[in-house]
Amino acid sequence: MSAPEIPRLSWPQRLTVTLVLVLLAGWIGLAGAERLSARFDPEPARAVPPPAVETLAVSAETAVVERTYRGTVEAEGRARISARLTAQILAIPHREGALVRQGDVLARLDDEELRRDAARLEAVGERLTGELATARREAARQEDLFRRNLTPERNLDDARQRVHTLEAQIRENAAALGVVQRRLSYAEERAPFDALVQRVHASEGELAATGQPLVEVVALNGLKAVVQVPQMDVPRLRPGMTVRLEVPALDRTWSAQVDRFYPALDASSRNATLAAFFPDDAVGVRPGMAVQAHVELEQIEGAVRLPAQAVHGEGPERRVFVLEDGRARERPVQVAVARAGEYLITAGIEPGERVIVTADPRLGDGLRVQAGEDPGS
Repeated sequence: MSAPEIPRLSWPQRLTVTLVLVLLAGWIGLAGAERLSARFDPEPARAVPPPAVETLAVSAETAVVERTYRGTVEAEGRARISARLTAQILAIPHREGALVRQGDVLARLDDEELRRDAARLEAVGERLTGELATARREAARQEDLFRRNLTPERNLDDARQRVHTLEAQIRENAAALGVVQRRLSYAEERAPFDALVQRVHASEGELAATGQPLVEVVALNGLKAVVQVPQMDVPRLRPGMTVRLEVPALDRTWSAQVDRFYPALDASSRNATLAAFFPDDAVGVRPGMAVQAHVELEQIEGAVRLPAQAVHGEGPERRVFVLEDGRARERPVQVAVARAGEYLITAGIEPGERVIVTADPRLGDGLRVQAGEDPGS
């Protein structure tokens, strides 16, 4: 059996097939060339834009360095009135918060027994005084008789001795009466100054023992702010410095002066203690209130104030970045004061320079940046 005969293409058909094959080969070659080109000569990576930053045009100023210390309002005059007798408490006229004046009775104790003792000693004194008068007359009579040799000298000596004895007994009785009268004065405990009753420690009807606290009072005047001061600030403080005393509970502030420093540091905190007195017109201030003392330590001329995020580094190695010709330039700076939220710079930057205030970890010396609007403008 013979093979089937393959039909032969005409010349126009052969030309068409040839053109199709040529075009197909060209397209395949072009695609391969593009792949090789992409492999050995890749397209350059797309450029990363510089980081956007905000800047602050700085200016010099006279900066006030102020410290705030916290403490408590205390009374300069404070007294705890204690019993000086062992006796029953008859009355405590004033309660906590009461206003008392100097000399007002704060506590009254039972003094009946002392009054009886005083009356007895007064009677003894009267009797001894009468006996002494009689003894002196008798001594004078014995002396006259002795001069006339009508009585022995022994009788004169006895008469004189009787006078001396009675005089001694009168002095002894007077001393005893003085003790009783002084103890009688203890039966009424009085306010030593104008004050407020801070606390009552006893009740009417109780038996008070000698030394038992009865009433505690605090003076109306002489209120002071007692605040804790870090020991590193002590050399910069001195008595007489102006201080602003703020009582947050009253939302008021008074001007005062540093009065004193307590000689010893606090054993636990190692802080010093400062006291400043409120003026007499500090109405509403009471012992125990919280107080803040604002003290101006110094003034720094030509300081530059920067937000905390603009300053990099720790300790003495502080630096900032200044914008120059579109690039960040690192500058070491000297920090005078560091406090919450800001720094005072005394060296390293000049007024008018633009400091980068954006806290970007990519910042480095020479890095190109894109500066935005000045936040201070």
